[in-house]
Amino acid sequence: MSDFIENIEGGPVRSAAAYRKQDIRAREAGRNAIGELRPGAAYVDGGREEDGTSCVDALGFDKGEVTRHQPSYKWGLSYSSKADYLADLGKLRSAWELRGWKTHDIPPAESKNPERPLPAWPGIRTTDDHGIVIRIAIHWYTGDPTLWADAGCIRYDRDEKVTARKRLGAASGKRPGREGTLTYDDGVQVSMGPVQSITPTSDMTRGAPPAAHTYRLIVTVTNRSGAPVELDSFDLGGYGRGTPRVELLNGYPVGLNGDSEGEVASGTSRRLEFVFAAPAKLSSLNLEYGPGSLHGSYLWLLSVP
Repeated sequence: MSDFIENIEGGPVRSAAAYRKQDIRAREAGRNAIGELRPGAAYVDGGREEDGTSCVDALGFDKGEVTRHQPSYKWGLSYSSKADYLADLGKLRSAWELRGWKTHDIPPAESKNPERPLPAWPGIRTTDDHGIVIRIAIHWYTGDPTLWADAGCIRYDRDEKVTARKRLGAASGKRPGREGTLTYDDGVQVSMGPVQSITPTSDMTRGAPPAAHTYRLIVTVTNRSGAPVELDSFDLGGYGRGTPRVELLNGYPVGLNGDSEGEVASGTSRRLEFVFAAPAKLSSLNLEYGPGSLHGSYLWLLSVP
């Protein structure tokens, strides 16, 4: 009975960390399938997120921090002939069957616009060991050969975030350090420090009188996870704990890479500048930080010059 109710609600509630893992697996499954095709078949370097309308909580089952999302990605493909396309289908079929995955045939898509007929090319699909559905077929709207990797609709609790597997230096939360590094289970790494005592410019304070003491902190987020890390919803709390009142200046953090996108792509790093003001000299800067909405926040104790 409980399984029946769970299915009605949209499936079990997983952790945000488990959702993150499936998201990474979906992207990886698509990239691996692209790697089985002839060089240059995919004209889009990275998979684009597929818009989905079925993964919604229409009946209001998700409460509190429970939400749902469907990690689904597509890659546009290009072939000079049907023969080349079918040859790649054969290569994929063989690769999947070697892994023990059952392959299903997809009939040619029906054209919904008589004035724009679709190529009568078949497709194939499979499900990998992690439940990711991979398929290659003709897109029903564009008529282009397309590869999809879909992890399905996942319900998850945003409070159960990706945790850290290693905390060094100031990230250990035990004693103040000049700098530190924290590595999450999915390969995302955060580095901080050293704290710099600075004289703020009028641009930093936006014309307001400066505080007695101002401190600059560089945070570097390095992403080796296989999926982007968004930074717009970073968690920064607890700064000033056990010290005089500390404030984060308006307009901060700011990116130092010259880009405006609020995320760190996989395989890249992003440096962020934080500027804090305090009415009295700090003995240490104590703060909690977590990048994005899926990674946990941890206490950092940074020594101050």
